[in-house]
Amino acid sequence: MKIILVLIAAVLLSINASAADDNKEDKTAKSNNTEVAYSVQTVDVKGSVIDGKSRESLAGAAIIIDGAKYYSDLEGNFSISNLKPGKHTLRVELISYQPAELEVYLKKGQKINISLIQE
Repeated sequence: MKIILVLIAAVLLSINASAADDNKEDKTAKSNNTEVAYSVQTVDVKGSVIDGKSRESLAGAAIIIDGAKYYSDLEGNFSISNLKPGKHTLRVELISYQPAELEVYLKKGQKINISLIQE
């Protein structure tokens, strides 16, 4: 009877150890996928929005890229981080100005200056 109990305990322990090893492999695979996701290169874009005629800075202009909206500061400047490099459509809107839409190719250290025309 003791031999049977020892054998059953040994089988249960080996099954438990095997299941623990499988869980470790799953976690490793998930962390490896996460590392790959973070290794994708991103770019930061800076720029300014100005009045096309007077050349004055335009505060509060909405800059829309990849469905996200950002705003220019009091000096008309904006900064957008963590964008994928490559071709994007950038739309700029401000009350009493005609909206501007630009096709831009984003790369590292890019600076974009946008002029809006008053309606």
